[in-house]
Parts: sequence; C-alpha cells; structure tokens
Amino acid sequence: MSVYGKQMTEWFVRELVKHDWCIVSGLARGVDRVAHETALQNHGLTIAILAHGLDITYPPEHESLKQKILRSSGLLVSAYGEGVRPTPDKFRARDGLMTQLSHAVLVVEAPRKSGTKITVSAAAEAGITVYVVPGPITQSSYHGSVEIMRNGGIPVYNPQDLLEQLRLG
Repeated sequence: MSVYGKQMTEWFVRELVKHDWCIVSGLARGVDRVAHETALQNHGLTIAILAHGLDITYPPEHESLKQKILRSSGLLVSAYGEGVRPTPDKFRARDGLMTQLSHAVLVVEAPRKSGTKITVSAAAEAGITVYVVPGPITQSSYHGSVEIMRNGGIPVYNPQDLLEQLRLG
C-alpha cells in the first residue's frame, strides 16, 4: 500500500463511520488493515470477513487487531469451522461473502494483479456498485484501479462524493 493509499483509506473510512456506515473488509494486510483500524479509532463498526476458521488469524500479525474488533462490538465472520486453514480458493469465497454483506464496494488502491479484482467481479455479479478512488497513474499500485474504472467502476474524488453517490443508489 502506498502512502497515498493509506491516506485515502483513512480519510474515506473516517468520514464513512461519521455517517454511521459499517466497514466490511477482509483483515488482510494493507488497505484492509488500515480500514479496520481507522473504523475502530473513530468509534465506528467494522466486520472482518475471514478466509479460514475463527480460531486462526491470518496474517498472524493481525491477532491484536482481531481482538480489538471483537472488544469494540465488531464482528468476525467466517464460512469455515475451527481449524480450517486459509487457501487461495477460500480467499475467493471470502471476497464473495464480503460483497454479499455490503451495500457498495470501494476500491482505494489496486495493482494490476490484485485480489481486489475478485471482490469487484463478485460485486458486479451481485449487482453491487463499485466505486474507485483514482490514484496517481504513474504508480503501478493503481494500474488495477484504472482497469476497474474502465470496466464500470465509478470514480469518487472525496468522501462527500461517495456519500452522495450512496444516497442516490
């Protein structure tokens, strides 16, 4: 995640939770982690969708974040029983479950090869609108974001723009 991606995630999440939106994300490194942490720091609700059993933490360094989510009335959601380890197919299923629990999808930063595209595809199949924060086109971590916009993702330029779009949808 770039510095710009971190700043945009914090800004958008901070404003969304001020307007009582719950943040749904995948407890992954990068944007997911920052989204959950920012929601918690701003007294918002967050739901972490897991690609493994509830008794496992992946990535392992997110154990304390997982506990903070639980202590703050957030939720951990998994389609898997205890002891089930994460595998690539489970991450794809997790991304589909995230979209099913969401009103919209916001892409803050996505390189060309990004798991975010799985979430975007699941959202498209479910008829869920995808919004994209445009990033610097010279930065490869935004090349996937540009592709998502080319394929129908709606660019949003600030949190107020997104909030207005959500009210219209």
